[in-house]
Amino acid sequence: MQALAYNVVNLPNSMTFADALGIFDASEIESATICNLETNTYKNLSDEEIREFYDTASDVTVWRKVNPTPFRGTCVNFTTTSGLKMSYYFNSGVQIGTYGVDNYICYMPAKEDAAELSYLETEFYDSDEGVYGGTQWNVSTSWDFLKLPQDQWAITEVQTAAAKSLVPYEFTDKYSDNITREELAVLLENTIVVAGNYANMDDYMEDAGVNYLVNTFDDCAGRSQAIDRLCALGIISGRTETEFVPDGEVTRQEAAAMITRVADQFMYVGTDYTLTNPDASSVDPWALFYVRWVADKEIMSGDENNMFDPHGAFTVQQAIASVNRLYNLITYWES
Repeated sequence: MQALAYNVVNLPNSMTFADALGIFDASEIESATICNLETNTYKNLSDEEIREFYDTASDVTVWRKVNPTPFRGTCVNFTTTSGLKMSYYFNSGVQIGTYGVDNYICYMPAKEDAAELSYLETEFYDSDEGVYGGTQWNVSTSWDFLKLPQDQWAITEVQTAAAKSLVPYEFTDKYSDNITREELAVLLENTIVVAGNYANMDDYMEDAGVNYLVNTFDDCAGRSQAIDRLCALGIISGRTETEFVPDGEVTRQEAAAMITRVADQFMYVGTDYTLTNPDASSVDPWALFYVRWVADKEIMSGDENNMFDPHGAFTVQQAIASVNRLYNLITYWES
């Protein structure tokens, strides 16, 4: 299964290092260099060094990641006998394509596997064999793996959200579907991480001083821990004390409440906005403040008839558009 053939089909969540490179035997490698982009130094690797590194890395599992960070640091550049050029960056993995504008799809090893591969980088740093200049490249394929929604209004929203790393790859096949409670938790947690510039949600929880229990609900075994973390933060709650109903749909007023609570993690949340939607009276009293706030901040709006539809379902593309606007508001407020 070659990653280089994935230009129109779904990318798997994980694959082997060899699959990501599209190189399946060390004998296919004609030459390789290790180089540092900051110091602009490089070293030609010997056949033995190439074979040792490839054999160490080839069966390592690498994981799909949307990566907005330009590839930098130290990399190994491979040139195959067929002329293929691919790079592995010790900090960023293997890039196999783009994800809209200013973003990449790359495959990265787990932390412990990355540490095992770092021996070659350490040897390079510790030696004085680096030569200034030489051929270095940042592989940038022309394949864009960002699939777009059918509805025209949502295309720009998705493109700009993807550029900010707000669109999980697995959401791109379900834009018109109603978002589930678990999916919205994943989307909102990702928004917190990206907007707060955190490496992951556990770092955010530690910074916020909030502990959480795993498997808070009886019906969430094997589900995303975003549910547990956002419950601990008070952003979401279960349908009952013991059940979250992860596959249940989210109403628009419920979504308004969750979005407002995310905003409250970063900024003052308050409004004296008056709803003008014809169906404003159908908003449940508990949700009225939240609906007023998202309407005031133009994070959620009515349909072509200005109906907010508080009890209607919230679609994946509506959720992406909303977190895109939420991100803009949060980052503007913080700046």
